[in-house]
This record gives sequence, C-alpha cells and structure tokens, in this order.
Amino acid sequence: MLGLVVLGNWFTDSLNQNFRQQTESFAERVYQDFQYKQQTLETEIELIANRDMLNQAVEQRNQGLLLQILLPLKSILKLDWIKVVDTQGNVLIDLRNNSLSQANFLDEVITSTASRGAHLVDLVDVEGKQQVLQVVTNGIKSSAGLLGGIVIGDLVDDILLQKIAAGSSKQLIIQRQNRVIATTLLAAKGGTWQFPPPNLPAIRITIDNKSYLAKSIVLTGASQSLTTTVLYSISLLEVAQYKLWEHLGLLFLLGSSILAVTGFLIARTITRPLKAVTQVAQRVIQESNFDLQAPVTTEDEVGILAISFNQLIQQVKQLLVEQYETNQKLEVYSQTLEEKIEERTQALRQKNITLKQTLQELRHTQSQLIQNEKMSSLGQLVAGIAHEINNPVNFIYGNLKYTDDYTKQLLWLLQLYQKHYPYPETEIQKAKEEADIEYLTEDLPKMLTSMKIGASRIREIVLSLRIFSRLDEAEFKMADIHEGIDSTLLILQHRLKSEKTRPTITVIKEYSDIPKIQCFAGQLNQVLMNILANAIDALEEAFQKGLCPEPIIRISSAQVNENVVVQIADNGTGIPEAIQSRLFDPFFTTKPIGKGTGMGLSISYQIITEKHGGSLQCISLPGQGAEFVITIPIR
Repeated sequence: MLGLVVLGNWFTDSLNQNFRQQTESFAERVYQDFQYKQQTLETEIELIANRDMLNQAVEQRNQGLLLQILLPLKSILKLDWIKVVDTQGNVLIDLRNNSLSQANFLDEVITSTASRGAHLVDLVDVEGKQQVLQVVTNGIKSSAGLLGGIVIGDLVDDILLQKIAAGSSKQLIIQRQNRVIATTLLAAKGGTWQFPPPNLPAIRITIDNKSYLAKSIVLTGASQSLTTTVLYSISLLEVAQYKLWEHLGLLFLLGSSILAVTGFLIARTITRPLKAVTQVAQRVIQESNFDLQAPVTTEDEVGILAISFNQLIQQVKQLLVEQYETNQKLEVYSQTLEEKIEERTQALRQKNITLKQTLQELRHTQSQLIQNEKMSSLGQLVAGIAHEINNPVNFIYGNLKYTDDYTKQLLWLLQLYQKHYPYPETEIQKAKEEADIEYLTEDLPKMLTSMKIGASRIREIVLSLRIFSRLDEAEFKMADIHEGIDSTLLILQHRLKSEKTRPTITVIKEYSDIPKIQCFAGQLNQVLMNILANAIDALEEAFQKGLCPEPIIRISSAQVNENVVVQIADNGTGIPEAIQSRLFDPFFTTKPIGKGTGMGLSISYQIITEKHGGSLQCISLPGQGAEFVITIPIR
C-alpha cells in the first residue's frame, strides 16, 4: 500500500509537472506568434513604403491616389490601420476598419516618429477604451530624400487571441495593470484579476471560481508593454489524476487479494509447529516450570528451533539455581557495605561543603585585603604628593599678583622716563636698543599671564589629587560624585592621551544637576577607577584590531527618583553575551596573564550593592561597545 501511495504521488507530481511544462511551452509559442506577427508587420510596411506609386502620391500629396493604392493593400493584408504623414507630421490619409472609425488614437509619439522616417515597433492605446494596436512605422523616401512616413497596425483583440489559441485547450488573456484588454475566456471579461508576474513559473490562480495554471509573458514595444497570460484549466489535470488513482486502487485490491490467499496457504504450513513451540514458551513464562519441553515433530528449521528452545530452557534453569545461591551471599554482604558507605559519604560530603565555603571566603577576603591595601597605599601616596606640591604652588601663586603689580609699576615708570627724557645719554640709548625695551614691554605681561595660568592649572591638579586621596577614608558622609569622576579622570589622564599605537581617547561628560550623596567617597572613587581603566583597556584592544578608529568614553549622570544614576559607556568591541553573566565573579578576567586579577569588577559590585544599597549593571552588544550603569540611593 505504501509503495502504491508513493508511486501514485510520483505519477501525480509528474502530471503536475507535465501540465506546467505544457503551459510554459504554450506561453513560449504564444510569444513566438506575437514576434512573428511583429516581423510580418515589419515586412509588410517595407513592401508598402518602397512602392514607387506611393512615393509619387506622397510627393504630390494626392489623397485620391493614396486611397487607390492603400485601400486594396489594407484589405489584402487585413490591416486594421494605415496612416501616412508628411515630414511636418500632417496626416495625408488615415484608413481604419469600421470598429475604429470614430476612435481617438494616442499616437502622437508614433506619428512624430513616422514623420522623421524612423523605424519603430510600438503599442498604441485607444482613448477611452480597453483596446491596443500593435503598430510599425517606416519612412517613405525617394531619390530626393525623405518624403514622409507610414504607420500600419493591427488590433490586439479577442479575434487575434482566438487565432493563436486555435486547436488547443488553453485560454489567453492580454491585460495591462491587471485589467483585461483581450481574452478568449468570456468569464474573464469585465473583471480585475490578479495575474502572476512574468518572472515566475506556471502557478495556480482562480478566475470566476475556476482554477487554472497560469504563465505570463511580456509583449514589449518602444514605449510600453502588455502582459499576456496563458491559462490551462486545472479540471483536465484533476480528471487525469482521478483516473490514475482509480487504476492504482484497482491494482491495490488485486494485489491484496493475491497476497492474502498466498499468505493464508503459507501460514497453514508454517504456523502449526511454531504455535506448539509458542504454547510451551507461554506455559514456561506463566508457570515458571522449567521442566517442560517443546515437541519436535519435524527436521526442518522449525524442528531445529524446538530443539534449541528446549536446550535454552535447561540452561535458564541451571542459571536460576546459581543466581539464587549468589544472591543469598550478596544480600548479606551488601547490607553491611551500604551502611558503611553511607556513613563515609555523609562525612565526606559535609567536609567538602565546609572546605569549599572556607576556601571561597578565604580567597575573597584575601583579594579584598590586597585590593584595599593597594588603594589605601595609593591614596596615601597621592595625598602626600598633593601636600608637598601644594605649599610651593601656593607660594608661587600668591606672589604672582605682587610680581604683576610691581612689573606694571616699573613699566609705567619706564614709560614716564621715556616721555620726559626722550633723548637720553648715548650709553643709555645703546643699552635700550640692546635690551629691546619695546619688545620687553609688550612680552613681559604676556609671560606673567602664562605663569598665572600654569600656576592655576597646578592648583587644580593638586585639588583633584586631594579629592582622589579619599581612597583610604572609611567615613560615610556627603560627597559630590562629579568631583570623584573628575579626580579619577585626572589620575588616568596619562592613559587618555594619544600614543604611537592609538589616537587620544575622547571623554564626553554629560553631567546633570544632581545632589550630593551619602557614600564612602574613597571606595566610590575605587569603583570609578576600575570601570574607567577597563574602558580604556577595551578601547586600546579595539583600536589595535581596527574596529574603533575614534575611541570615545561617554560619562553621563542623572537623578532618577531618589537615586543618582551614573552611566559610563565606551565604543569598543563590546562584551560577548556568553560571559556577561560572569563579569562580577571573583577572579574572572578576559585579560592576558599579568594584566588583570579578575577582582576589580567583583569588588566594585560589592561596594555598590552591599555597602551603598545600589546596583551595578552591564549593558553590551557585540560590536557596539559596553555601558556600565551605577545606581546609588541619594540617602
């Protein structure tokens, strides 16, 4: 039955494919017929345009002679339209069949082309009607030159399609923008249907509740085109498929009958001895009686099976006896062994749990102590440096004002001397020229201004160092988080500058007006240091891989409800999704050996969540950088 179903489906697919091939072949033939029709029109217009009498009639603008020449040709060649124009586009004669006598053709382009003597194949619409003509133009020439042009055309209508489809079971429809222009299928007239595009193979469509296989082709002209669709009724395919399955059903019934009779005869010969062996096997299983034996009545394969079965029963009986004795011994031993194993397992499990907890706490505490000691030492070092620099800087900055005042007084005094003693002694004049008093008077105030700017910058750096030196403080107090960010950036300033291997890392600050928060300022600076240092490492790695031509760190702050939110983002390569869940685990790092301990983000996470009751999140997509979001309650 399965074979017949497979075979039937194969034949059905073959019929479908055959019908599709017939549809596509007929579509190709229709296309060739239209091409032949076009070539015929081109040949006919060549024959008409080269007639000497036509040239003479056009040259003399003799409409009677033109009518005498072209009217018989129109009837003989069965043309629907003949039009002759001169070189200025004036119509000399326009012959049409009766159905087109009052129609208005949209033939401006065709007429203009014919008047220039050009050869053109195109389609012309009839205004206000769903009618199209296939037309050809040609020039009318004499030895003196171009005299005008001629246009001939045939209607693309139902009669033309009936001639093409004659002798076949296919239907033809010519449409433009899914509106039917000509068809051999009466049900398709007056409706708007969805036809398949020309680039698709034959597909199913439904017209007037009937299914067809449809294949479209395009008939092109110089300025526009028409779509012709070939329809092949699915009903013919369904009839063929029904007959196929009817024959396969009869074949199945015949084969089943033969198979049933043959099987019954074979079963009577084979199944009787097998049935006897089966009955003995069932009794052995049900009664657990291994003294039973199957009868051996033949010497064929069934007899050999009965002998082998009897031997198997005896071997099973022997194995059961041995198994019973072994089980008795194992039962006593396993009871004692299980008790000892269970006791030992429980003890080991408890020790492993305790040891694992102790080891984890020890590693965590050790890493925290090392990190805290490093940051505390750094804070003390920075505080000492800031203190040592601050005294001489204050001395310099404080004296700069007096130096500026004294310099202005000396310059003013010098100007008074020059005003009242314009002609000093020769020695003074010579010394004045050597000293270049004019340049000195102009440049000295600028030098003092530069010194003021430099001293102010040093004071700002010292102030930032003093703010950052809060790392060793343990006091929970109000602090300005913007000061902490700025001081941390100052410490990392040397890493932000351009190097041989990368350009300067641009830091964009988008600070909002946020209040001071209650926090451990030194530990919060430690968190900022860890995150910013990781961002710089990520940007350096991305630039070396050619993935980040303009490294940027963006720092923004905002107040959200009763929390302060700080976002630190970079435009590096980002963090793979597979490792984002492990970022805050102790000792987890993706950096090479010697460049990271894997404790920076872990300690930062504990500082934010456990000591400040906030949250630390990482948002990252591969190739789009990473963003760390710090959320801390204001109080």
